[in-house]
Amino acid sequence: MGINGGVRPGYQDISAVLMRDGKVIAAIEEERLNRVKHDAGHLPILSVKEVLSIAGISMEDVDIVAFHGSTWQLEIEIVLQKHFENYFGFCPAIKRYHHHDCHAASTFYPSGFEEALVITVDGSGDGVSTQIAIGRKNKIEVLHRFNRPQSLGMYYSMMTQLCGFTRDADEYKLMGLAAYGDGSKFDLNSLLQINENCYHFDESFMVEILPGQSSPSRYEMLFSKKLHDQTGLQRRHENEISEPYKHLAAVAQSQLEKALAALVKKYIAETEIRKVCIAGGVALNCLANQKIEALEEVDELFVQPASSDAGISLGAAYLASLDSGVTNFEKQTHTFYGNQFSQSEIEETIQKCNLDYIKVENPVAAAAELLSQNKVIGWFQGRMEFGPRALGNRSILTNPAAPGIQQIVNHKVKFREGFRPFGASVLEEDFHHFFEAKCSDAPYMTKVFKVKPEHQKLLEGVTHADGTCRVQTVNKEQNELYYNLLSAFKKQSGHGVLLNTSFNLNHEPIVNTPREAIASFYASGLDALIIGNCLIKK
Repeated sequence: MGINGGVRPGYQDISAVLMRDGKVIAAIEEERLNRVKHDAGHLPILSVKEVLSIAGISMEDVDIVAFHGSTWQLEIEIVLQKHFENYFGFCPAIKRYHHHDCHAASTFYPSGFEEALVITVDGSGDGVSTQIAIGRKNKIEVLHRFNRPQSLGMYYSMMTQLCGFTRDADEYKLMGLAAYGDGSKFDLNSLLQINENCYHFDESFMVEILPGQSSPSRYEMLFSKKLHDQTGLQRRHENEISEPYKHLAAVAQSQLEKALAALVKKYIAETEIRKVCIAGGVALNCLANQKIEALEEVDELFVQPASSDAGISLGAAYLASLDSGVTNFEKQTHTFYGNQFSQSEIEETIQKCNLDYIKVENPVAAAAELLSQNKVIGWFQGRMEFGPRALGNRSILTNPAAPGIQQIVNHKVKFREGFRPFGASVLEEDFHHFFEAKCSDAPYMTKVFKVKPEHQKLLEGVTHADGTCRVQTVNKEQNELYYNLLSAFKKQSGHGVLLNTSFNLNHEPIVNTPREAIASFYASGLDALIIGNCLIKK
């Protein structure tokens, strides 16, 4: 069992993963169960219970609990032992690994690559903010580490805070806002310099963090007064986002992309390894990922879909499996490792809520008919996704060609800022018809692609201001039911593309249970909800 968390406020994205003989059996984030988004500051309880339940085993059946924090004092093992004994009545053997080694393992071992350059980038973990390594079969060799506070994650979080958003939660808002700005309006080279050593972050722009000291919480400012002086901006408080903050977002994104590109190019030149794996919180920046993949030096790029600290539990489980003698890991083909609900459980929940519903023979046909009428639907099927992206099992779906659909979903369904873009699910065989792409597929919404100019009007609901879209390709082997829905919608509409956003309202985790799906349905402007074979309309 791999777990993530900690007993300090900064340890977030708590999760648990269960792996048997090198194969992932179950994985879930604590936030999906206790309903606290980016839950932080404690060790997992509900997620551990859930993965044991999914696997149908007890804690006594677990051989090893794998954890990050290799640089922490030994007292953490006493804390872990008491935690498991108190909550689960038994504590398996405990193994600790370096935070960035866990990130590296989470992306290299499921990549399917025999050899790869493995880059992990985040705020910090075990005193490190960026790590470059080589992955070869069953070994990851570290080449270089940038110690905290030489942190691209902290740099980007500072800019997120200055633009009025919440650190360690809203970085994707800064990424979306960047498309509306002009990167030439600010000069941040003195803050984040790109040089022969890849990058240098000027620590004087950040508040002082002493060695061994926890990073400030997400509600404390990371930046110093020097950043105000450099940009001429105070932290944004107004609801409307004025032009200077859009420009700041654009240059912040551009500098991040340049720094990551410099890392990739330098170490490909040194190692002559052209396949790249990345993970860590910064790897959720899908704009930067696409810039990396587009480099002529890069042959293939794999991004761990659970690249946040939730993926630490996955990487720790891989490392513990490796130490236990497992040598062959399967290539990752999906993220559906969470729980699921039977048809009888779904109907029982609906009946307890005293709701009228229609039991449909074919939920795919029912959904395709609604989507062809430009309805916005909640789609709740099968096992829940692990990681921040809903990939067709806990999704809000609609027709991207519907007039004004982006604003409808932003304002009436998700209750969020109007500038924020939406991702798209597309039939894998139609991927290159609609999007400009170097790769053959993109199953995890970890990259953006240019929408071909001739299709931007049709896909207006998912085409961002810069002409890009975050894309999920779907084939029958990954998710047969969702593939069939896209195919059925294509027969109705003429195109196999759906606007796909996670099934949650603003500031809430993705729905986990039928009851939560029903609550979000009635608390939003959704037109219909399909859970299993049940259709609910307003």
